[in-house]
Formats: sequence, C-alpha cells, structure tokens
Amino acid sequence: MMLNATIRPAAPSDAVTLAAISIQVWLDTYAQKGIRHEYAQFALETFSSAYFLERIENPEFSILVSEQNGHLLGFILTNYNSDYNNENYGYEIEKLYVLRHFQGKGVGSQLMNYASIKLGPRFWLYTWVENQANLFYEKYGLTNVGKFTFTFYEWEIENNVFRSSDTLKHLSNVRQS
Repeated sequence: MMLNATIRPAAPSDAVTLAAISIQVWLDTYAQKGIRHEYAQFALETFSSAYFLERIENPEFSILVSEQNGHLLGFILTNYNSDYNNENYGYEIEKLYVLRHFQGKGVGSQLMNYASIKLGPRFWLYTWVENQANLFYEKYGLTNVGKFTFTFYEWEIENNVFRSSDTLKHLSNVRQS
C-alpha cells in the first residue's frame, strides 16, 4: 500500500522528531540481538536535536522529511561535501531512515525521488552488508560499486557502496509542500 505523504525540507522544529526517528531506526537496524551498551551510547550521543539543528542550518547538508497528517514517517539526509563528492559520484546520501511501520509503503522511494529531482540524479551511499535496505537500493536501480569497512568500537563493519546511474528506474510523481 503506497502512502500519500508530503515531502518537504526539514525545519528547525523537526530536530527533536528527527532525533527520535534516528534512534529508533538505527537500533532496529543494528541491535538485532538486543541492545548493547555501545549501541545505546552511540545512538543517544549521535542522534540529538543539536546534531539535526546543525545539519538543518548548514548549507552543505539537506534534510528532506516525509510527513503525513502532521507525523514524520522518515527522512533523507544528504551531504554535498562528502569524501567522494565529484562529478562521477555526486552528493552523498548519509541517511535514509524510514520508520519500520512505513517501510515497503513507498516512503523511501518518494524521498529518493524528491532528492533526485531537487538535488540532482548523481549520488552515492553506503549501507551495512546485512541491512535489509540493500534490497531496496538494488530494486531502486542503484549500482553496487564496492565495499567500505570501518571500525565501530572493536568490530569491523562491512558496508556495500552504491551509486546512482544517470537514469534511475523509479522516478515518479512526488507530492511537495
């Protein structure tokens, strides 16, 4: 069932809600065996309203939110000044977070489509190799161009690196506010 959500730029008043969505989605994704101290510490220290206010006010970032009836369903955070920002890769999608209840209902596609239209069709992102979102990105038409590994506390975390092509499969109408 596709939702009829509105996509709009994030406002400073969204910062607390973006923090709450981030904590929930991040823990749903990474704490599959339960919540470890390190996971809780990372989520609570990283995803604060100050973190989102900084990005909302910084022109190097863009945050678009999906909203329905005054409720935020998810968001996309892009970075125009990432390590691989060049004409071949474009901007980075740092986060595409959709609340679990709304996954599979078109929210992620709407956010990606709107970002592609407003910010440009060239972008890249990375995601944990065990993340269910990998299937979404492949279905969306992104190309897996390699792996990226980083250390999170004592664990090595392997990620897939995806990038867009010049023509994406799923561009469609997006409601804007």
